[in-house]
Amino acid sequence: MNKELNRRLKSLQDSKRDFVKAAKQATAKLTRERDRLTMQIKRANARIKRTSGRLKKKAARLRATSKTGAQKTRQELELQIDKLRESIKSMRVAKEGIRSELAIVRRDLADARHHLSHAMHVDKAIGKVEKAMAKRKARGKKS
Repeated sequence: MNKELNRRLKSLQDSKRDFVKAAKQATAKLTRERDRLTMQIKRANARIKRTSGRLKKKAARLRATSKTGAQKTRQELELQIDKLRESIKSMRVAKEGIRSELAIVRRDLADARHHLSHAMHVDKAIGKVEKAMAKRKARGKKS
């Protein structure tokens, strides 16, 4: 009977350790994923800002050339402006896709943190039970 209890206790401790380890790994992985997606959004915002600046410069240049009447230059600038506008639209769409992905990762991260805290509480509760059992054993041996 004693061997069976020891085997089950060891199995319980192994399961507890594996559960805590898996919860920590999942939390760390999701945190890294969240940080990666956040950086992608920041980079996309920077690209949009740079492209918008270029668009404004080209538009100002187009206004200046419209006064001089250089038809070929105006057409080239209009094409470039259209390309920049499409580029900005596509970047914004990509950014929204990343944001939706980030929302999922954040939700999963919150769940993983919840499971990790649960694992830690279970770990502490089992530790208290083991401590109480050890005290009872010690009291039983003294008698």
